[in-house]
Amino acid sequence: MAWVISKLHRQQSFNIGVEPAEAVLITQFLVAQDDPAHVGTSETGWNVWLSIKGGASPFNAIKSIGQRLAASGTDAGLAQLIVTDIKVDVVPDRANSYIVTQTAKAPLVGQAPYRGVKITKQATNRKVQQYIRPGASFPLNGNTTWPPASVITGGTITNVMGNPITVAVSQIVMRIEFLIHEPASLGYTNVPTAPQNYLNKRNSATFADYSAGTVLFQGYEQRYVSDQVQMDAYTFVYDDWYHLEQTPIRNPVDGSVWPDSSVSLGGVTVKATSKVTWFQPYESTADFATAGNVLPTEVLQAIATSKPAW
Repeated sequence: MAWVISKLHRQQSFNIGVEPAEAVLITQFLVAQDDPAHVGTSETGWNVWLSIKGGASPFNAIKSIGQRLAASGTDAGLAQLIVTDIKVDVVPDRANSYIVTQTAKAPLVGQAPYRGVKITKQATNRKVQQYIRPGASFPLNGNTTWPPASVITGGTITNVMGNPITVAVSQIVMRIEFLIHEPASLGYTNVPTAPQNYLNKRNSATFADYSAGTVLFQGYEQRYVSDQVQMDAYTFVYDDWYHLEQTPIRNPVDGSVWPDSSVSLGGVTVKATSKVTWFQPYESTADFATAGNVLPTEVLQAIATSKPAW
């Protein structure tokens, strides 16, 4: 004759949404003392909570605050739910009987039909000093090392006496947000362990439908949205000029710009320079489309194929 604990299955409720919405599982238990010696006495809700917190049998049937509802090896989804609240109510018509309401919450990773990956794109531009309008004269995939081996060939000279014009180069800032649960093995495969190693590198192959060399991995942010669940936000920047800059070659004798060419400006022929080279501030490249380098497999799949399907 002792404490008896029964799960009230009819009083259970569960709510789940697409990531990163928080899932909530509410479960009720009947906690009753069947020892006749307790007739005419009464426990308090505080004492019942202390018994649940202590974890001794039979109260270990009710997971306490801060505990997972299951082991990851048993149920990887249920294991993500962590008890956040315990409520103890007295059963008014029965001595030493209580209704314990247990609430467990978590943004469930990888349990909905598809991943809640958010992709945001914003069109913008950057101002560059243009000496020569490049046309199709970009280095292959924007790759060039310093010091340059040659000058820009082709294109249209736009500088006057070596003074460049300022033009806007189109860019697209792409922000990718997704949830990561610690340990990262819950819900994802090929989770990157060192994304910082790819910062300030450009894509060596096609990535998110953008050509090789045009996308820069600019930065990432990791912030916790609940216990052991973090929101990762990765920022990539596409650039029409492959992130390249132009710089003039100066006369080695006096450091002046070489006016070796001419252009017609307002009907007037003026001197200009054609001795201009490409400068790539982001020489290093990496394959962003390979799972585990920068993004997990499931995030790359979400980029390639939007969900839900039509």
